[in-house]
Amino acid sequence: MINIKEEMWGVIVNPHSGKKRLGRDWSHVYALFKEANIKFTAQLTAYPGHAIEIAKNMVDNGYKHFFIVGGDGTLDEVVNGIYQAEIPDKSDITIALIPLGTGNDWARFWGITKDNYKAISGKLLIRKRQPVDLGKISYIRNNEIQTEYFVNQAGIGFDGLVIKLTNKYKRFLGGNAWAYSLSILMSVFMYKSTLMQVYDDSKRIFEHIFSIAIGNGCYSGGGLKQTPDAIPTDGLFHVSVIKKPTFLQIIKGLKYLFKEEITKLNFVETFVCSKITIESPEKVFSEKDGLMIPRQGPFTAEIVPNGIKMLIL
Repeated sequence: MINIKEEMWGVIVNPHSGKKRLGRDWSHVYALFKEANIKFTAQLTAYPGHAIEIAKNMVDNGYKHFFIVGGDGTLDEVVNGIYQAEIPDKSDITIALIPLGTGNDWARFWGITKDNYKAISGKLLIRKRQPVDLGKISYIRNNEIQTEYFVNQAGIGFDGLVIKLTNKYKRFLGGNAWAYSLSILMSVFMYKSTLMQVYDDSKRIFEHIFSIAIGNGCYSGGGLKQTPDAIPTDGLFHVSVIKKPTFLQIIKGLKYLFKEEITKLNFVETFVCSKITIESPEKVFSEKDGLMIPRQGPFTAEIVPNGIKMLIL
């Protein structure tokens, strides 16, 4: 257990995360922090990537405990900021999440909801600290190896296009499920399977692939389960590879996806690993935690066991 009131917390707030009301929501959360006598310094993000800068700066200035007020993307940026900091042992950092974003897939796994502020306030004070795994993904950009971290899930192919369109549609639909649902529908008609090679130490797939989900957690897309057996404490990825489907198989696949039974489809191959490499002669769409990453491979993802600590219920 951790005594929240005895620690100094860095609070990183994304006022643009999720629905546009988050800015107003934060004022209520701020009041509850004060009421609970939690010691904290809060900063609001102003642009994409800003949470990375804030988190790195806070860690370099001695902060070891963070509340993230926002969604999966904000959480992803904070973790990447922590891992850019100078301290040698990032696994000793503690994060806590108040899920006021759009998808909140990481929070969903842990049963942390954005129900109401009184409940949020009460649950903050009874959480325990749990080591959790992270994902690390590397790729070539401008002839140099780039490395980033992810918390929940990374997607290559169809998933990447869905996120690209979701970010576009959010501009006029706002941060709600409609943007994601519309993006899935549009991507079904727009995306073409790409020749890829996927391999780990024991398995190799080389054919046209529609989508690859690399799961540290089981949820994505606001509650869908592409990697239903993924657990972020077992030191392993759970991977779902959707091989080139026909249009009718895509429609059937969406039905099974929403029913959380995608692994039952005969054109979906699943496996468990601690490291995976994806290569393609073409540039492919890719994302992690709902944030786009450059369409330049090859991609190598590996698990970081107990990469950070998190307050859970």
